[in-house]
Amino acid sequence: MIWLDAARVLSVLAVVFLHVAGSVVVLSDFGSPGWWAGNFYDAMTRWCVPVLVMVSGALLLDTGKKESILGFYRKRASRILLPIAFWSAVYIGWNHRAAIADIKMMDVVASLARGWPHYHLWFLFMIACLYLVVPFMRVLVVGARRGDLWWLVALAFLFAGINEAYRVFQGGQAGLFTNWFLSYLPYFLCGYLIRTSPWQPPVRWLVAGLAAAVAVTAVGCFLLGRAKGLDKGMYFYGYLSISVIPMSMGVMLLLKQLAGSSAEEGWLKRIAPLTLGAYLVHPMFLEAIREFLFKPESQLPLVSIPLLSVLVFGASLAVAFIFMKLPVLKRTI
Repeated sequence: MIWLDAARVLSVLAVVFLHVAGSVVVLSDFGSPGWWAGNFYDAMTRWCVPVLVMVSGALLLDTGKKESILGFYRKRASRILLPIAFWSAVYIGWNHRAAIADIKMMDVVASLARGWPHYHLWFLFMIACLYLVVPFMRVLVVGARRGDLWWLVALAFLFAGINEAYRVFQGGQAGLFTNWFLSYLPYFLCGYLIRTSPWQPPVRWLVAGLAAAVAVTAVGCFLLGRAKGLDKGMYFYGYLSISVIPMSMGVMLLLKQLAGSSAEEGWLKRIAPLTLGAYLVHPMFLEAIREFLFKPESQLPLVSIPLLSVLVFGASLAVAFIFMKLPVLKRTI
């Protein structure tokens, strides 16, 4: 489906935007024009990871797929475990590049146990755990009524949202990575329901809703940050905040109505398989540029954020393309 390919490509581009803008939000003077530029770009791309999870749900919960539980696990393990192992090793080395000889085995084990060898690799650890419940969720979607599934999504979002708010405002940690997938189950199931739903809300409603959600996210971050500190204001950036949940669903519904031409379908199908590789490699470009060239918060963020994001996204796709041409490295993305 062309719209799912478009969702993957745009989501990973949005991830790059988010990571560039996030550094500006954290490192600029709070409330300055540069900070507001970063805040705006960050707020408008917060749907990226939820949409990636929904795309996975839309594809993996296809009730037409017939495979055993062990068959599913073997297939998914071959696709996810090597990238986790390879990129964890790469980023552990990258993080210690200034003193590679000082790497301690206990630090390596601890970072892997946290599911956090680098700030973006948490997604692979979460998805790997999510795959474990897919065969059982397929049984659920086959046997349950659609209305009941929507109620389940709403209830799961409610509890996940409450848990996220409690974690942020009580200063708790993210917890074990083996539990992260639980909070993303409603997005996963929602992706399947949106893909199979005949409902198509008017585009103008979706656009208006997205604009409102972005405004609530950006302004909410500022107001709460001014009152309680930026760390609390970033609650609105959370993938389970009161504004990001409807924002993400709105983006997914809007993308579904994408009516691409045959030309668009061609380039999307070529780029979509490269998106995981681009996601995995892009932090190296961002960090190298910050270290050796320039920092976006000091170079007119309103302009430098989108320019740097597009540049890094393109470079990351190029690296992923090279990986795809090499039989051994191809399996890591």
